[in-house]
Amino acid sequence: MKVNKFIKIKERLKELIENQYLIIDGATGTELQKKEIKKEEWIINGNDIQGCNEILNITAPHIMKEIHLDYLNAGANIIKTNSFGAFPSVLGEYNISDMAYEIAKKSSIIAKESVEEYKKNTNANRDIFVAGSLGPGIRLPSLGQITFDELYNGYVEAIRGLIDGGADIILLETAQDILQLKAGILACYDIDGDIPIMVSVTIEKEGTMLLGTDIETAYTVLSNLNIFSIGMNCGTGPDMAMRHLKKLTEISYLPVSIHSNAGLPQNRGGKAYYGMTPKEFADINSDFFNLDGLSFIGGCCGTTPEHIKALSEKAKNFKPKKPKLNKPRPYIASLFNIVNIKQEIPPLMIGERSNVSGSKVFREFMIAGDMDGMLDIGIKQVKAGSHAIDVNAAWAGRDEIEDIKKIISSYVKQISIPLVIDAIKPNVIEEALKIYGGKPIINSANMEQGEEKFDAICKLAK
Repeated sequence: MKVNKFIKIKERLKELIENQYLIIDGATGTELQKKEIKKEEWIINGNDIQGCNEILNITAPHIMKEIHLDYLNAGANIIKTNSFGAFPSVLGEYNISDMAYEIAKKSSIIAKESVEEYKKNTNANRDIFVAGSLGPGIRLPSLGQITFDELYNGYVEAIRGLIDGGADIILLETAQDILQLKAGILACYDIDGDIPIMVSVTIEKEGTMLLGTDIETAYTVLSNLNIFSIGMNCGTGPDMAMRHLKKLTEISYLPVSIHSNAGLPQNRGGKAYYGMTPKEFADINSDFFNLDGLSFIGGCCGTTPEHIKALSEKAKNFKPKKPKLNKPRPYIASLFNIVNIKQEIPPLMIGERSNVSGSKVFREFMIAGDMDGMLDIGIKQVKAGSHAIDVNAAWAGRDEIEDIKKIISSYVKQISIPLVIDAIKPNVIEEALKIYGGKPIINSANMEQGEEKFDAICKLAK
């Protein structure tokens, strides 16, 4: 039934965005700050965990229901669950990591109940979807702060809860690390390959994600991963988002989303204050309606039901435009740059010096554990004009997995061009992919290794 449900939801979403913008609701955190939350509603297992908004799903579900109903009355088509930090790694900060599934499931149940109550009380017949919201967590895998496997397992637990509670969509939002998103997307696949996945990255006012990834690079990596939509949220107000959103709509074949803040925050009495009025917010967002492929629009930090109502009223006057493109582009990417596989002046040049079979100097650095020496070889290949760098660590008597992981962990943060993961063992390729947030070339998969290995490598690439 789940598979059929999600296929039908995808089909309905596609139908709707042909003719109307779907409105995403606004902020949860700043709305919760306005509520009268009793001291005992922050207590769980005898511990005061004030600041863990997700626990209110368990201790004070009526508060989140009020917020959901306010946004539904404002015209939202998509309401986000109160599950932004429902990961074991985040909840572990409050010693409740074992409650991730329970909290995520309850957040979906509350949202679903809110939709039912709203429709019953208003006889509204518009389409409304519950998006299971998950943020980036508090540790970034590309910086080595958390392993891919730990992050993936945390996503699995939270996503299972969201789906079991009735979520229609999984929204991976406020992303700061592409590798983090890969873990979340893979977790969705492995639980139910048909669930619509909306992905939203945060472009800071400096013009990139936290790790330095710009919107075009993020799109290049994510656009092949069978997600439903891609977009931006948080970081800035809509006024500062136009340049990046315009770029995204020029290159995306996927539906695009934007839910930005009500301007940049100010500190007032120790709390974040967002000064953009509902009218200003809706007026500035109206400029986005001229962009190709934009399908979802809403609010993030500091936006209120009044902001969403003003935006919803504006959106009624516009019809979405189709995306410019109809398929992904043939690009590879590092965390910082993209490279067209089809070079205008061929060929695509791949540096082969970071390869223990092709470079005696590199091999000696690897055996000596000289990471600075290996990194210097990589940097010299960038300066020499390589489009990508081949990394191979297969040497007799050594642990190839550990060697390639150490090299890529260093290269991913400091080498600006994409990598070629050069290995023939599927387990080596898998471990390398778990630490590479870009979109690499895999070298190589061939039938000479046998059909089983060939299939395994192709599956990893997908």
